[in-house]
Amino acid sequence: MKFSTRFIDIVVSIRASLVPSLLLLVVVFSGCSDSRPQHEEPTPEEARGSAHPALKAQIPAPAPAPAAEPAAGGEPAASPWKPGEAFVVMGLKAKAPEGWLRQKPANRMRKAQFKLPHAANDTFDGELTVIPAFGGMDANVQRWKQQFKEAPEPLITTRKVAGMDVAIVQLDGTYMYKARPMDPNEAGQARPDYRVLAAVVQAPGGQVFFKSFGPRATMEKWQEAFTDMVDSFAPAQE
Repeated sequence: MKFSTRFIDIVVSIRASLVPSLLLLVVVFSGCSDSRPQHEEPTPEEARGSAHPALKAQIPAPAPAPAAEPAAGGEPAASPWKPGEAFVVMGLKAKAPEGWLRQKPANRMRKAQFKLPHAANDTFDGELTVIPAFGGMDANVQRWKQQFKEAPEPLITTRKVAGMDVAIVQLDGTYMYKARPMDPNEAGQARPDYRVLAAVVQAPGGQVFFKSFGPRATMEKWQEAFTDMVDSFAPAQE
């Protein structure tokens, strides 16, 4: 009996010492657990991984390109053409005269475009465009005649330049000006005492028109320069 009583006392003592230790462990583990309820849904940022600080970094947007300044009066921007500077079109190289102003072509058909500043007593500038020729020369000369009120007979001279056939065409009269020449619905604006001066070139890449027009005095001012440009024609080096 004495042994049994002593054994019971030992067991009771061990249990009494274990209870505080177990209580301490429960407190420690409860403090380390996630305070968020077990079944709480993750935030959208956590779900797609963008909660990472590196992924939240903002990428700066590129600075917008500066807008080009429009030309005065809505006309194509003009800039001085460097003396002796050449341009190439359809296998043909040409030098634009000093004093002409290069412009952005008004449409895709034009391969180059220049403004010829007007003479002292004229109001309007001259203009030269370079386009591939569609149809034969005779048909186009007839079309140019119809751009005048009087349909004048043209003065045509031919020559060879760097082995290429060139025809120079001149017409004088009352020019029926159109801002959009190919628009059949636009009425022509009568401009008396005008001149068309054109060069038709059999270039390596096909027939090309260098057509200029403007007030007669302005065109006379630039006629020698026009001839110098024709003399500069040469096949472009590929």
